[in-house]
Amino acid sequence: MAVRDVRNAFAQVAADRRITAQDVDRILSSAGAISRDEQAAMRAEADKFAGMMDPDAKRKLQEKLGEVDTLRSHAARHNRNVELQASRLSAEASAILGPGATTTFGGSKVPDAVKALVKEQLAAGATAYDVRELKPDPVYDTSHGEGEVKLDGKFNPYAQESGSSDTLAFAYTELTPEKIARDMTTVQTFNVIKGTTTVNGRQVAEYESVTRKGSGSISALYDEAHHPDTRARGRDGEKYASNFAILGDGSVHAVPASRRSQSNPGLILTTASLARGKQMLFNGHLHMSNGVVTYVGMSGRLGKLQGDGTKFVDPIAILKAWGFQVQPGLTVTPE
Repeated sequence: MAVRDVRNAFAQVAADRRITAQDVDRILSSAGAISRDEQAAMRAEADKFAGMMDPDAKRKLQEKLGEVDTLRSHAARHNRNVELQASRLSAEASAILGPGATTTFGGSKVPDAVKALVKEQLAAGATAYDVRELKPDPVYDTSHGEGEVKLDGKFNPYAQESGSSDTLAFAYTELTPEKIARDMTTVQTFNVIKGTTTVNGRQVAEYESVTRKGSGSISALYDEAHHPDTRARGRDGEKYASNFAILGDGSVHAVPASRRSQSNPGLILTTASLARGKQMLFNGHLHMSNGVVTYVGMSGRLGKLQGDGTKFVDPIAILKAWGFQVQPGLTVTPE
């Protein structure tokens, strides 16, 4: 956005010669990420239209712009810490991609074809990034009711930092062709999610125990219920949900079907949860049917960065280098 959008927003809400607290939401939202120039423009326009602003509108705008300053300073400190860790994380991934027999964060042997491809694409300018990195300027968000000034992730909206335990252990979330094939050919007993029920005022997942082979399917799964069994599978036997990422060592990971982990049971896991303190090469969504990859989507945040010139690895090429079966002609879908 631009200063022009801020000025236009003020002009539009002042058309009736009165600016209310509700109008302030529109003014703050007009900037998108609130840059210093846009912040200064809001203050200048507020002075210009001071006679039309309700007292509570003046207080609200002043309060929110003060929060912008505080959060911008926090983002700068946070990103500095992320930057200080970058060389260590890059060296860690580079060692795994180096010569000889090496294993991923999840313990799987890295094929030479994966090493060669990832190193080639990084050398060609592909970005290894940390999802904890924040955009430098705060945004004003009204998507959850009352508007709030907040910081937004640069590479993923959710700059989460989760640990690698339970269903977020690297070995559990890691996808390899061998793991998928083994799951599809092994008879196992597990819970599948069959619905939800209300217990003491909150939604709790209900399960059905089944004995069967894994489905080899991955699809979009989401609910807001409490999950007593964080390893429960989707209704069709999916072990994983579609949120996936390629980490700096070239390994492929997906969140568990329950999208929960015992370490933080109230948190709905997102793609960003898969970082667990490691760098990423790609994040988005992946679908699979009977062990065949049928869809790969690039997250909207990465897509916008790519449109601005940032390079990312080719996820389909990496999947093929691992030996995954991929639907013929599959291309990456912008999301």
